[in-house]
Amino acid sequence: MRRFEIGRIVKIKGLKGEVKVSLETDFPERLKTRKTLWIGNAPDTAVEIKVKSVSVAPDSATYRFVGIETPEQAKTLVGKSLFVTESDLSKLKGDVAYIHELIGLRVVSDETEIGKLTDVLKVPSNDVYEISLNDGKKILMPAIDEFIEEVNLTNGYVKVKRYEEFL
Repeated sequence: MRRFEIGRIVKIKGLKGEVKVSLETDFPERLKTRKTLWIGNAPDTAVEIKVKSVSVAPDSATYRFVGIETPEQAKTLVGKSLFVTESDLSKLKGDVAYIHELIGLRVVSDETEIGKLTDVLKVPSNDVYEISLNDGKKILMPAIDEFIEEVNLTNGYVKVKRYEEFL
């Protein structure tokens, strides 16, 4: 079962075992309905944890978990990540994709495969694609219409233009 990080617990909050979570999701409002999450240092070793309550802000959330009632208990969670399972991910519509769906896609330009998409960097203005070229070089390309012609998840490729500008 694949798990995906939605945030990291950064500090305790209050006197009832609450924790503040720095979110790694574009859809914080969806967290309000989750009754179960996974917690741990890595997705493959995370354990299930039940949500008692949550309040969500744009970049953070405050959680209370079942069985965590004191600041001392909450402190043991600081630094750990929260995960959801792949089956918990909502279906995206239109031209939106999850990062894990993009990583590993072939990158093509003018019908020639030039490399693989190896990472997606989140920056304030727009996402940036890290592309490992076939010759071993890496480039960073803004994920904007000016450079990205098409993302085709079904056929497993990203079609780019003007990548030479980033060499």
